[in-house]
Amino acid sequence: MDALLELSAGGLPEVITVDATADAAMTVSLVGTTRLMIQRAQALAGLTLNATGALSRADVRALFDAMTWPGYDKAQVLSMNKVLNEIDVMPVEATRLIAQTAKLLRKRQRRLLVTKAGAVLAHEEQAGDLFRCLFETMFWRVNLGYFDRVPMEAWPQNHIGIVLWCLSVMSPEWVAREDLMRSCTVWDPALDHGPADYAGFAFESRVLRPLTWLGLFETRLVGAESDPSWRRDRQYRKAPLFDQAIRFRIKLAKPTGLSH
Repeated sequence: MDALLELSAGGLPEVITVDATADAAMTVSLVGTTRLMIQRAQALAGLTLNATGALSRADVRALFDAMTWPGYDKAQVLSMNKVLNEIDVMPVEATRLIAQTAKLLRKRQRRLLVTKAGAVLAHEEQAGDLFRCLFETMFWRVNLGYFDRVPMEAWPQNHIGIVLWCLSVMSPEWVAREDLMRSCTVWDPALDHGPADYAGFAFESRVLRPLTWLGLFETRLVGAESDPSWRRDRQYRKAPLFDQAIRFRIKLAKPTGLSH
């Protein structure tokens, strides 16, 4: 547990290795949307920012039309919004925030410009390195609680290395988020004093859904297909890329003698 929590100079715990091939990384939604954002910024000499630091409606709409994102219903978004601000399009907002934190993009006045690192990692042959950069930035440097507003700022990102290792040894079957949460997190007693669904919702929004953005997990809706998506439950399972790209150099002590 100590090894999974201790960060190295590069950000990731030393016992976690990320090594995705360029071909595999190119299929990942977050990688693709980041590359779209960088390429658009290069073509336009920067993306336009509004007074709050968010992307302009023109840039948001262009990225929205071009991107693909797991479990994201574009038609529903368009039916609920006459215009698209960045806050209305979570994948664009999340990608911009992660890319800025990773220093792939930088703000200068009212423009968002591509950095040297961003220009290099945007090349197709560098997709594997971009994947690693986004993985490390999203889980260890970005506060994913920003997207769900659950008043537990750190949990479970404060032990994300342990969470990811537990997920790595889980069954390959479809599992409900609550079952994964109970098996893969270190419980915080403060969660006992909030609404009953705080923990499951936070675990889904801060771990499971971000893993789908990286192509490491898959998700599906269960229940009556006639029901709206918000009334149906979600289940998750590891995608093949998880075991291909993520390695844990962990040795477990094996006790001798009888286990009971």
